[in-house]
Amino acid sequence: MGGRGSGYWYRWDSKTTTESQKRIDIRWMKKQGYLRPGTAGLLSWSCRGEKTGSIGYRMEFSNMVLNYRYRPHDGEWEDIEQVISFDWTPCNYGGQRTWFLCPHCNRRVALLYGAGRYFLCRHCYNLTYISKQVQRYERLMRKAQAIRERLGGNAALSEPFPDKPKGMHWKTYYRLRRKAEQSSRSSLALAAQQFGYEWL
Repeated sequence: MGGRGSGYWYRWDSKTTTESQKRIDIRWMKKQGYLRPGTAGLLSWSCRGEKTGSIGYRMEFSNMVLNYRYRPHDGEWEDIEQVISFDWTPCNYGGQRTWFLCPHCNRRVALLYGAGRYFLCRHCYNLTYISKQVQRYERLMRKAQAIRERLGGNAALSEPFPDKPKGMHWKTYYRLRRKAEQSSRSSLALAAQQFGYEWL
């Protein structure tokens, strides 16, 4: 139930994405009729047609109870029972909307993520969206390319780093080189996360 948390990309200030985690969407559950008190069953996830996990649930009037097994990295399996409370807000045209209350921060949310032992909101797990990672990846790549061009070299990150231009102080050159190389490594690490491979 945990997400990816190893690999070089993780150490380069990149966040795990919401898309890489198992999640529970209260809007989908309401549409399926699962929020009625007394309802019980299984929630399951799949990837490319193969089942990747499932948990048991039962509905009470003001909360949902989850039952599942969790194993921390290199640890033993644990039986978990988690109670998640509901909250309601009025809709503009009548009726009311049901929300989860995050068990950790009490934030009103529609989605909870299984990125660890418990299902919590994306803020508590510090998750981000892939779209934000892509934007950051592109910004970092452009930053590295701009420095290369400023030094009179090729913008392609696969090309050797340009030599120091004539007349530039070595201190300035090394500072720009460090900045370009760090931006380049970070952009590649984010790309690795986005496309699902490990950047070493």
